Amino acid sequence: MDAAKRNEFIGRLSRALGRDNGACPTSVPDFDYSKGPQETMYSDLSRDQIITMFKEECDRNGTKYVNTTPDKLAKTVIKTIEEWGNGQVIYPNVPEVEQYGLDKAFAADKSDARSYVQWDASKGREANIMAAQDSAVGITFAIGGLAETASIVQPSTIDSGRAISLLPNTHIAILKTDSIMPRTTQAFEMLGAMQKEDPANFPANVVLISGPSNTADIELIRVNGAHGPLQVTYILVD
Repeated sequence: MDAAKRNEFIGRLSRALGRDNGACPTSVPDFDYSKGPQETMYSDLSRDQIITMFKEECDRNGTKYVNTTPDKLAKTVIKTIEEWGNGQVIYPNVPEVEQYGLDKAFAADKSDARSYVQWDASKGREANIMAAQDSAVGITFAIGGLAETASIVQPSTIDSGRAISLLPNTHIAILKTDSIMPRTTQAFEMLGAMQKEDPANFPANVVLISGPSNTADIELIRVNGAHGPLQVTYILVD
């Protein structure tokens, strides 16, 4: 494009933007980042309002949620597995499993409709991935939630591989309600503090999961299950 045509084209754009002379600006003023809204957005919301926002966004993106308490978590997990049709269940090898009594509840479950397999780093990467692929349900423990998008902050570690939340058709994420934050601003502040405090044990991978997998890449037509689980339930532990 020669200079005359270029100036004519830019001139039309400039006039459409309300610049009388139609000239192309030669500089852009510096943006004052000190006035960014990300630090104060939702700061006026109470804890109850933040949790309500999280639940409302769950309804919008097709995520089921259920409230429970620590002493009833194991029963709630098994009931949720039943609601999604049972099958093989894969779960992580993390302290919360014993803390909430999931290990004992799974061992005592005599239903022929369900079986349980725990992620085991000693078996190697491929064996664990195959176990996740063969499972109908994957259970994870999220380290945070984002009210603005009903997302969870899900780390991947040697004892809780990312395949647990990606390969089964159903993902059950366990989330403490007191870890629900307004938005990504607070999430990255939390992750930054984690990395600074213990860089050697910082997760190899952290993803934000916003409900069931879906895409609208083609003609804005929503298709579920394109990249991961078709069904997601958040179990909110009060």
